[in-house]
Amino acid sequence: MTAPGPRGWQPDAFVDHVMDVVAELNRRHDRRLVLRACVDLPDDWTAADSGIVPRVAWRPPHGRQSEALGLARQCPVTALRWQDDAPHPDDLQAMQAWIAQYQLLADALLACSFPEQRGGEIVVPLQLWLPRLWVTTLPDGRVEVSLVLLGEDDPEAVSAELRVLLAAIQPHQRSVAPLQFVDRTEPRHLEAVGQLVAAMRAGEAHKVVWSRMRAVPGTWLRSTLAGRMRAARPEAWTVDVQLADGQNFLCATPELLVACEGEEIATMALAGTGSRAQLTAEDARLGDEHGRVRDFVLQRLTALGVEAPNLQTDIANAGPLAHRRTQIRGRRGANVDALTVALTLHPTPALLGLPRKEALALLADKEPPRGLYGGCLGRLACDGSGTGEVVVLLRGVMATPDGWQARAGAGLVPDSVPADEVAEIAQKLAAIGQSLAAEAP
Repeated sequence: MTAPGPRGWQPDAFVDHVMDVVAELNRRHDRRLVLRACVDLPDDWTAADSGIVPRVAWRPPHGRQSEALGLARQCPVTALRWQDDAPHPDDLQAMQAWIAQYQLLADALLACSFPEQRGGEIVVPLQLWLPRLWVTTLPDGRVEVSLVLLGEDDPEAVSAELRVLLAAIQPHQRSVAPLQFVDRTEPRHLEAVGQLVAAMRAGEAHKVVWSRMRAVPGTWLRSTLAGRMRAARPEAWTVDVQLADGQNFLCATPELLVACEGEEIATMALAGTGSRAQLTAEDARLGDEHGRVRDFVLQRLTALGVEAPNLQTDIANAGPLAHRRTQIRGRRGANVDALTVALTLHPTPALLGLPRKEALALLADKEPPRGLYGGCLGRLACDGSGTGEVVVLLRGVMATPDGWQARAGAGLVPDSVPADEVAEIAQKLAAIGQSLAAEAP
């Protein structure tokens, strides 16, 4: 057996080592294991261009890059129903039980799409799964893999899967070609916003978030765009998700939905976008928009039993844009976990509107289906602690049969001026284009 070198195991030798470990597990009663080891993989690695699904790349603000590859197990719940504007308790309990059964020092992944109206019900399409492999760059530059092994897995199948996953990890592809992103506001955009504002003035809703898409010119490898976005937005959560059903989203999001660690819980209200000068000036409309989001989050946290919420309001920079932000921290009770909070808050009024059902109905014929845009994605601990981190999927692009598409939106309230809202969306689309414009030197 080849021993690991300074940078770790060679991939083939590591697969052979895994086979030995699986053989030993099969001789034991307890056959669940997360095997961690350093493997000699390419510098600046990624599996973005491999076609491996499901796949998630995750980089927290100023943090280290991780990717989750493959599928060890998937939760049978694939749609969360709403009951009285809250997660249906049966669906939520089924998801909690699914995570609790593993008791592993590994993270499951949750990907939620935007809500949909299905018949008389509102549902949130989702996928919850336990990845086969996590890959992470360590502070010293080595690459660590965390492999989930479950006793009921077929050893030969796991070996074959692992070889495919490791072979998919390659250097990300750079390009010196500039990406020139030019947005065009069209009369139909003003018309759609005007109709929604009129509906709110007629009392049909208090707030609605409308979004639109813009094509990204050129043909680009996913790893090229992902590398540019990570370099351009170090302050953001950079997330890249590819699912087996074709849904995908690549973004640098400034918005945390929830983080649970120990007894602490953190979330934020992020609403009101513009330049720092715009947000510093007194603006009743932006203040009203932000206040609705903040109050919604606080009400939901209080109902869940979050104790002693502490609020800190500021203006946060996110690339060329700034946002009104209220950071909220508190203590979570025994029954408050990251999954419950995420599914209770998703989507906040910053992504959908208020009341949520009425806002969803107004959007039905005013924008194309969102899919993962406006959804959320997060890492959830499988060790029974309830910890995890979930972020909102926005400020990004998705690959479609017609090429890459950027998407952005704006929160509308009854006092909104359509031209101003359309201009805000153009600002956000321009910021996405800026994050993809060129490789970092």
